[in-house]
Amino acid sequence: MQNIIINDFQNKVVNIKSEILFREAEDEFFYFNHISKAADKLKEAIALTPNHIKSIMLYADICFMKGCFKKALALYSEIEKNKSDDSRVLASIANCHNALKNPYQAIKYSDLAIKKVKKDNYSLISQIMEIKINNLLNLNQYSEAQKTFFELKNILKNTMFRNIYISLSEKIKRYKKLHYSGLKIV
Repeated sequence: MQNIIINDFQNKVVNIKSEILFREAEDEFFYFNHISKAADKLKEAIALTPNHIKSIMLYADICFMKGCFKKALALYSEIEKNKSDDSRVLASIANCHNALKNPYQAIKYSDLAIKKVKKDNYSLISQIMEIKINNLLNLNQYSEAQKTFFELKNILKNTMFRNIYISLSEKIKRYKKLHYSGLKIV
């Protein structure tokens, strides 16, 4: 059996077995912590469907975790050919270059990822900017690192205050509910 995945580039045929293997690999990796079993299933899924992006991405993540940075970089680069506007892929490439001590490439891909990342994905933004700042410092480009740091600080400051306000509002609502219900916390 085959599924057809439609995206912006072309119609791609995905073997249903690849999708099953991917989901089994996710379970092995995320729930059972069997990294090697997950990697084996992902390799099989990729062999069946070489353009199965989800499988390639998870396999690249596993390779990176295992310290196989060159292999992970090759896999992320393969994905980039088809999804060059995906901020997570670009950030992963920057992270691989960072791990491989390629500061110019790490900065280049950090900049590309920052341009593509959604402005409300603060976690990814802060990670990408941290990679960029560290590599700028390694290259002794202190003023550029400081400029990037202040950009990050402004982004996070606005976010932190908003998150604190939302968290505080939720706690106040829970407190009022508890107070009016007459129940007590023991």
